[in-house]
Amino acid sequence: MKKTLFRTLAIVAFVSALSSASYAQFSIGLQGGIAKSNVEDSKTVAGGGVNLRVFTSPRFAVGVAGKIYADGSDYTIAGQTLSSTGTLMPVTGTLDYFFAEGLIRPYVGGDAGVYFSKYNAEFNGNTIVESSRHSNFGAAPRAGLLFAFGNLGIQVEGIYHFVFGNKNHNSTTGGPNNVDFESTSNFGGVNVGVIFGLGGK
Repeated sequence: MKKTLFRTLAIVAFVSALSSASYAQFSIGLQGGIAKSNVEDSKTVAGGGVNLRVFTSPRFAVGVAGKIYADGSDYTIAGQTLSSTGTLMPVTGTLDYFFAEGLIRPYVGGDAGVYFSKYNAEFNGNTIVESSRHSNFGAAPRAGLLFAFGNLGIQVEGIYHFVFGNKNHNSTTGGPNNVDFESTSNFGGVNVGVIFGLGGK
């Protein structure tokens, strides 16, 4: 069932891209943002990334994105320093639909792909714990506003990430059959970015 869903979505996106190939225009977007987990007392973390899109029509775009969120804490105990750092890096496919073509373009979108994570701990500058890289399937609905100035745009969006567990509790997803859709880590955020190339003819 899940394999069929993934294949159907891929085919729909591919056919949409082919049917609008005569229009297609590439764009690149740069983003920065903040995010916060739904875990109580969690810290707000900063991140950023890049998005490559193909506008297959004035209102529809498909693409790929890479982002990275980083977190860290320092603790001093009896003059000794313990530091911990963590990174989360979503690498996803993207879909965006714009409701208008004027100066202000409200839109909805979604990301889906693999979320890579890694955590380290250092004591007085020496690494004492270094985790292997983990990977989980994740998805993120988005909604926002794009302010278009010719072929340049400024976007502000809200995003909410769902990072799913792995059924066999392994550190890597491995494939669609290993995704545990009942086990999720959630975090929301706000992104602000600039887009070069907005699908204008």
